[in-house]
Amino acid sequence: MAIDPSTLTTSKEPKTLIDTAVRLAANDHMEDHASLFVHLNSSEFLLRLNSAAEYDTLNPRQLRVAKVIKVLRDSQHAAAKQTLVKLARGGDFVGDNWLRQELLVRALVSIRPSSPEAIQFWDAQSQPTSVNRHITIDMLCENASEPAMVLLEKKLLDPGQEPEYKAIWIRDSMLRNRNAPFLLSASERMISKTLPPDLRLLLLEALCTYDREWYPGCSRPKPPPRALASLEARDTLRTICRYAKEQLPLTPELKLAVETALTEVGGDDDRFTPRPRF
Repeated sequence: MAIDPSTLTTSKEPKTLIDTAVRLAANDHMEDHASLFVHLNSSEFLLRLNSAAEYDTLNPRQLRVAKVIKVLRDSQHAAAKQTLVKLARGGDFVGDNWLRQELLVRALVSIRPSSPEAIQFWDAQSQPTSVNRHITIDMLCENASEPAMVLLEKKLLDPGQEPEYKAIWIRDSMLRNRNAPFLLSASERMISKTLPPDLRLLLLEALCTYDREWYPGCSRPKPPPRALASLEARDTLRTICRYAKEQLPLTPELKLAVETALTEVGGDDDRFTPRPRF
């Protein structure tokens, strides 16, 4: 059955509006996505989906528009990604509503490499006073493309970001994605050049080991299995470990962790090419 985009203009029934918007979001027709974008970026349309009070009180995933954003996020069509990029440029969808902002923060993770618009939006959403700051850092690490890692490094170097939060990001968001090649490449640069000494050692520790005692009284992130790291990732971690052994003041415990990680990725022999173990 053909989709009638005019339904988004004429209907006042939320279920009909969402069903139509989801069908538009799921296809690959640029003209349908153009119509969808106009409505998603219209406060009048958004208020036909939920009331102003609901936009202030519901969980972001409870908003009706969340279903549409999820379809755009999960779609493999370029048209869907372009709609997300256009929303990130600003307008009524983003507005001053942190719930819709969170939905977009999470949805942009699906665009790899991150677009300039996504980076600009994530940058704004991860300022020291931003409601969605920690979620944005999570999404940067999950996206793990080169532009996202450049922004992550910027946040770790920002003196306006509290040191305790930087430590949390390293031991949580970064640790959960520590097999990602671009995250490791950025880590190599941060450990050897850009981070202050205390954060260099903290990041090195998060890349090389894992300690449940880091997380008292809260949920504990799980590091990805080292065996699933790509050859590129393993090679970068080997470089980091070798640099740390030669250049950084390691405690006995951290030195052991570095040696262990080095062994896990193939040892200190340049002739050895590590291969994933499954």
